[in-house]
Amino acid sequence: MTNTLINQNAADALAAIIAAGVARYVESLPDFARDFGADVEPQPNTSGVDEARQIEICLSCALPDCIGVENPACPIRQAQRALWRNRRRP
Repeated sequence: MTNTLINQNAADALAAIIAAGVARYVESLPDFARDFGADVEPQPNTSGVDEARQIEICLSCALPDCIGVENPACPIRQAQRALWRNRRRP
């Protein structure tokens, strides 16, 4: 009986650690990569490309048609990923 209680407490502790890690990971993602549920209000991500830079990237885009920022080939998304990677480097 005691062994089951210890395992349950260890499992609960591990679940709490994993949940905290997932929460930190989701906070570090750019806005377009986050999964917002209906009851969660999106928080602004400060690592994104500013509006002036987005306009500059759009005007100089080599793609024939706009594919949307959700597409990995979008230059804005590539710039956002580059900013995110640079922010994460020590």
